[in-house]
Amino acid sequence: MYENICRIALNSGVRLFYTTTRAVGNGLKSLSMEYPSFHSEISLNEKIAFELALTGSYASKRVACIFSTEGLYEALDPLMSSAYTGVVGGFLIICVKETDEEVTPIGLFSKLPVIVSENKDEFARSVTFGFDISEKYQIPVILQTAPEADKDNAGTRNVKRETENPDPRFEIRKAQFTKDPNRWAATPKFRYQLHRQLNEKIEKIREEFEKYAGNVEMNKGTTGIITSDTRNLEFYDDDARVLRISTVHPLPVKRVKAFLESVDEAYLVEGHYPVIELQMREKNNVITEPIAKPLDRKKHEETMYGFTVVRDWLGPASSMNMAHGIKKREPDRKILAITFEDYFFHSGMAAFVNTLYNNSSYVLLVMTNDNNKEEEIKRFMEGCGFHNFFHIDSSAEIERFQNNDVLTALFCKGII
Repeated sequence: MYENICRIALNSGVRLFYTTTRAVGNGLKSLSMEYPSFHSEISLNEKIAFELALTGSYASKRVACIFSTEGLYEALDPLMSSAYTGVVGGFLIICVKETDEEVTPIGLFSKLPVIVSENKDEFARSVTFGFDISEKYQIPVILQTAPEADKDNAGTRNVKRETENPDPRFEIRKAQFTKDPNRWAATPKFRYQLHRQLNEKIEKIREEFEKYAGNVEMNKGTTGIITSDTRNLEFYDDDARVLRISTVHPLPVKRVKAFLESVDEAYLVEGHYPVIELQMREKNNVITEPIAKPLDRKKHEETMYGFTVVRDWLGPASSMNMAHGIKKREPDRKILAITFEDYFFHSGMAAFVNTLYNNSSYVLLVMTNDNNKEEEIKRFMEGCGFHNFFHIDSSAEIERFQNNDVLTALFCKGII
């Protein structure tokens, strides 16, 4: 899975590669004969994978991690800090857009550069350019790409391997870490200095993005369209003049301004979060066209077997904290909190301890795929002095716990 995406990154000198998906991890292992000097790992969750990669970049290694666009949102904590601390070796955060979820809002939120690509050639260009930006300005770079970038062809498999006259820029570097508490363990005083440096970096990167070859104009006409994804244009006229922006953040505002001056009016077509629009300095002749509405997770309240269902809407294992809060507000309400085994390890242990400490009494359902992980969670619960857990074989068994007035944990294989 995504073997060619990984291969392109390895051809650019990646020496440490982290993922959370076993299929991607197996693909990386299959490349070890061609690229014997790189190391890869399958991490338990995105936060761990990100922190491992970030550590490698502190030690001057070229590193990458590969997630889905949804997965990156699980690593926001270390990602936000990485914008300030920066890196030494190049660090690419590769996100494959498997659903409608995009990572472009993260760039604006975190002040990290974001480059979008739609196919293999564009992705290869973004990797080379991304590493140049990352190392020149000592900052992680987010690359959003599509599954189409993984399509195989002769050009991908016939590239020179690292043992055949390697590019001197990609020579194997010895790990080296320079101790600098002002940067790596920044107190508020030094964090302010790093914040100013980050703002300066972003403006310099914006100038670099003005010249990026992936920002292209297509067709001719007096009506313009600005977008970061040409797949959004299927309902627009073919004769419209299109400016495809790949460098979504920081936005190359000069390039956008020149385009707006060349058309009578322009439509801005982007997702439900207006990343490009919020960065535009002049919008006099711009008509915004959102392609999706924000998700309304509260529109329909989910119920199951007499329970109000709370899922991980706010992040891994967030259902547990939300269920606890609801029970404290409405003690008679029957709450079923649903999470996953990996999410329990990610953030659920602290939430579970908090639930016990504050004597809450909802039903927790942990969906599992791995018997070993289920047993590990049970051992953790026993270590907390908790023994009221059960394994169920189907969702129908949830109903018999409807009248429980104490905290109850259920384990069930599959997805409900």
